[in-house]
Amino acid sequence: MGEVIALIRLMPDGLVSDSDIQTMMDEVKKHVKSPVRLGRVEIKEIAFGLRGLNVTVVVPDNAGGLDPVVNALSKIKKVENVEVVDVGRI
Repeated sequence: MGEVIALIRLMPDGLVSDSDIQTMMDEVKKHVKSPVRLGRVEIKEIAFGLRGLNVTVVVPDNAGGLDPVVNALSKIKKVENVEVVDVGRI
């Protein structure tokens, strides 16, 4: 079986403080569950103080695709939008 690597961008519902963005990062780590593996979680500066998170995950082919991961991440408090930005095979 192969694996898929995906870059997912989480956008908050507005401007967030440093502590709020750190809380979002911690929540990402809790919401990504096996068999999905969490790669990097990075703060992405968008514009005019607006920040989001870039989350890299590795998903096995037999794990049901990216939809379960996107749905789990969209339940994080203060997250307004979850978008799959890039997908590739490993």
